[in-house]
Order: sequence, then structure tokens, then C-alpha cells
Amino acid sequence: MTNFTRTLSSTALILTIGLLSAGCETKAQTGALVGGAGGAAVGAGIGSMSHSRAGEGALIGGAVGTVGGYIVGNEMDKKDQRDRDRASDRATREGNYDSQRVTRAQVVQWNQQGVKDEIIIDRIQRSGAKLRSNDESALRNAGISEDVIRAMKDGSR
Repeated sequence: MTNFTRTLSSTALILTIGLLSAGCETKAQTGALVGGAGGAAVGAGIGSMSHSRAGEGALIGGAVGTVGGYIVGNEMDKKDQRDRDRASDRATREGNYDSQRVTRAQVVQWNQQGVKDEIIIDRIQRSGAKLRSNDESALRNAGISEDVIRAMKDGSR
């Protein structure tokens, strides 16, 4: 390995570490930076083995890596946005408990999803949920807290 190739590889490595630590706003930007730096390093290595053309290899590898990294990062950004949209839609749908009474099944489901008791109690109180006679033992068996069960009892009065 020539001195020039070692210098170029070291520079590419330092640049990659620096870019990764700096961070970017989007995954597309991060992908372009990481892909470009990684592509340049790989291209330089391949180019140096092919008739000492490390510079040309670095340019080509950097360009290909930048485009590829951007495409992958952009798709990741799109997926993240779709996930946020779905979560928002789900929260909106689940938030419609004001117009309908909260059921025992909903309380159990929310508990399994990790919804905090305070939020479940608020939903119960705002909906005017009723606790039927067989609900109390079923809720206890499902691991629902006494505070939530008490809120459902209070709502039925």
C-alpha cells in the first residue's frame, strides 16, 4: 500500500467518523454522507489495486455511495413518516372515547399496550363508563389496577 493510499484511507476514515458524529437532520442526508464517505474509501482501495488509480476510484465510489446512501436514507425517512401518520391516526381513533362508553375490553387492551393508569382513568371518567357485575373480577384477573377498577365503579354511580 502506497503512502498516498494510506493517507487517503486515513482521511476517509476520519471524515466518516466526523460526519457520523456531526449528525444530520434527516436519514437521507446521513445516508448520503455515510454512503459517500464509505464509497470513496472503498473506491480508493479498489482503484489503488487497479493500476494506481486511487483518486479516480475514490471519486466514482464516492458518487455511487452518495446516491445509494441518499436513496436508502430517503426511504427510511418515508417509512418513519408513515409510522408517525399511522400512530397519529390510531391515537385519533382511540381518542374518540368521549362519544362512546369505554368497555372492559378497551381497558384491558390499553393496559396491555402500556397506557398509564391516569390516562385510562381519564378516558373512563370522560366517557361515563359503567362497571357491570362480572367486569370487576374480569378486570382484576386481567391485571388491571385497583385505581382503574375504582374509576369504573365510580363512573357507574
